[in-house]
Amino acid sequence: MRNYRLLSTEKHCGNIDEWYQRPLGQQLFDDLKTQLDPLLTTTFGYYALQIGCTGHANRLLDSCRVRRKFSLGSENVSVDLQAYPALLPIANDSVDLVVLMHHLSNTTEPHAILREVSRVLIPEGKLIIVDFNPLSLWGLRYFFQSWLEQVPWRGHYYTARRLTDWMQLLGFDQQKHFRVGYMPPINRKSVIRRQSWLGKGLKNWLRFSAALNVLVFDKNISPMTPVRHRWVTRKLLPGKIARPNVGRGMKYDN
Repeated sequence: MRNYRLLSTEKHCGNIDEWYQRPLGQQLFDDLKTQLDPLLTTTFGYYALQIGCTGHANRLLDSCRVRRKFSLGSENVSVDLQAYPALLPIANDSVDLVVLMHHLSNTTEPHAILREVSRVLIPEGKLIIVDFNPLSLWGLRYFFQSWLEQVPWRGHYYTARRLTDWMQLLGFDQQKHFRVGYMPPINRKSVIRRQSWLGKGLKNWLRFSAALNVLVFDKNISPMTPVRHRWVTRKLLPGKIARPNVGRGMKYDN
């Protein structure tokens, strides 16, 4: 069996859960939840699965209308299911909603995880990917501080276009692209209180510069097109009378 390795994902997710409890993280999470709640309240089904960052950020699914919600992580994390996301112990076509929260950026096998997600989602099931945007002020800080191995300035962040390309190859259709968090990455209450005007300016003039990319995909299953049977038609006789379609040796009364 192939050994799927993680970039200290358990430790990272534990740390980023703590980071979400700081002033800047709380503000970002509140903005994220405000954006996603209208979508989640109209998402129905039987099972929802959140992979990655299942502590404070697990409240993301509070408003979801799916009946049963589970969190999944590896052995050192307090979750409902303990497993590697690249080897999900879940039946095919059985989950209605999957949320990948800051997980793809901290694994060496993002493609394997996405294939597993595709396997377990039902046809027309929904996938939500939440991760930091490398094309932002946050991404700029990540570029200069990733070597420090500090949360959230670590991992490998992907652009929205690359993630969309990957999902299209797996047969998914992109439904929505939210940009969340128009604020500078400064974790001080005094700065956060006075940055609303800056956030409005960034949203109006630099929409691509949001802290988070939130991508929503539907698993697209092409309907099977029935193949029409080719009926063999007999040629007409010279007199334009159809040749009788009967067995040999049959006699007819004139």
